Amino acid sequence: MIDELHDIVVNVDIILSVPSTSQEEAYYKVESFTTEEMLSLALKQIPFYEIESAKYVKGKTTIN
Repeated sequence: MIDELHDIVVNVDIILSVPSTSQEEAYYKVESFTTEEMLSLALKQIPFYEIESAKYVKGKTTIN
């Protein structure tokens, strides 16, 4: 049997560290980011853990 793809909605809160001289400037910068830029920055900052044999193993992120 072939599995079908089903869309689901996942809401995720993201906290970004944005280089800036003030928090206000950081907000202005983020507002100008495209969705891809924002998510790319988030992916660079999130510590990912992969599961291997029921143990958490710190690993590098991969985008497929």
